[in-house]
Amino acid sequence: MQASWESRQSFAVADNVASPRRYVLSMFPYPSGKLHMGHVRNYTIGDVISRYYRLKGETVMQPMGWDAFGLPAENAAIAHQIAPAKWTFENIAYMRDQLKRLGLSVDWNREIATCTPEYYRWEQWLFVQLFKKGLIYRKLSTVNWD
Repeated sequence: MQASWESRQSFAVADNVASPRRYVLSMFPYPSGKLHMGHVRNYTIGDVISRYYRLKGETVMQPMGWDAFGLPAENAAIAHQIAPAKWTFENIAYMRDQLKRLGLSVDWNREIATCTPEYYRWEQWLFVQLFKKGLIYRKLSTVNWD
């Protein structure tokens, strides 16, 4: 079934659709290892939501990305004595295959990795724009990290 979904691009979403649209985004996993049952639970919940709205006739975009810019991936690479880029992209490939085997209704055409210049250049641009407008500041504060 999954090969058929992939060949037909069953979950790919056009930018200009007439039906009601919905965006379902689950957190991006850190590509610092392999998937575990916590990942399966998280992405299954998002997938159930996506499929529910599709059954109601809505067009659902469910992208996937990799939170690959930062210490978790870099520390894992250092611990395994592998270059961070090699470690990260090998893990992304492995984890992508794991997620595909779950049969999730992800639009893989919209996959991103936060460690690529195509992604972080815009994140940095946005930060600079917010800074110029005085919307970026430092402050001691209580934060809920849940």
